[in-house]
Amino acid sequence: MKITFIGSSTCIPDTGHEVSSLLINGKHLVDTGWCNVLKMREYGFDPLKIESLILTHFHQDHYLGLPHLLFYLGLKRNQYSNAVPLRIIGPAEHLKTVVNFALSFLQISRFPELKVDFELIPLIPGDDYKTGELHLETCAAAHTSGSNVPEQALAYKFTELATRKSFVHTGDTSFHPPIAKFAKDVPLLIHDAAHSSAKEAADIAKMAQVKSLYLIHYSLKRGVELLNTAREIFPNSFLAREGETLEVN
Repeated sequence: MKITFIGSSTCIPDTGHEVSSLLINGKHLVDTGWCNVLKMREYGFDPLKIESLILTHFHQDHYLGLPHLLFYLGLKRNQYSNAVPLRIIGPAEHLKTVVNFALSFLQISRFPELKVDFELIPLIPGDDYKTGELHLETCAAAHTSGSNVPEQALAYKFTELATRKSFVHTGDTSFHPPIAKFAKDVPLLIHDAAHSSAKEAADIAKMAQVKSLYLIHYSLKRGVELLNTAREIFPNSFLAREGETLEVN
């Protein structure tokens, strides 16, 4: 199972960079950042091969790129008769609303040639889903909006069915010990470093007894500081680097 970091930056990304997002096996995109289509192409990936879009929650920096993706697929996929429907997976509370707003923004009623076949798959914490290649398991993350309203946010465990390799991605979360139980003994934990401190992320990794921790959703100017803090608690810690591909062992 291969994971490529498409973005690792914070909600207003560093210049030339992208917000926290990743690609699994070149076919399953987790969050869209601001401009994932451009970044995927920059790193040598074909957005037409995306089979699943998996959203962690619906704060804007994690779905701003959704209209871009749908626009690109509408222009390109419709040239091929064998294009399969796109799975759009995410928290049930706002999934349909956000996707409908993206379609309205693209004026699909005026430009029906842009219409993309898709299937909405709403999930709540504790749900699981299989894509055919991946088994997705979920638990609640601890996340709020700017007005301190709880957000339905999901942490995901991804398991490749053919190899049984797995990893956990928290999405946005503050310190939340249930995630440690959820991630128990997985080889890889990718943990938010914007809403949790580096120490808190490392504490979760240590509690979960994972093999390695990657910090994501951080400002570049603080990267070294965050990494040093995490390594004091969990030595096998790293920074997610945009364009980098990991192979889960």
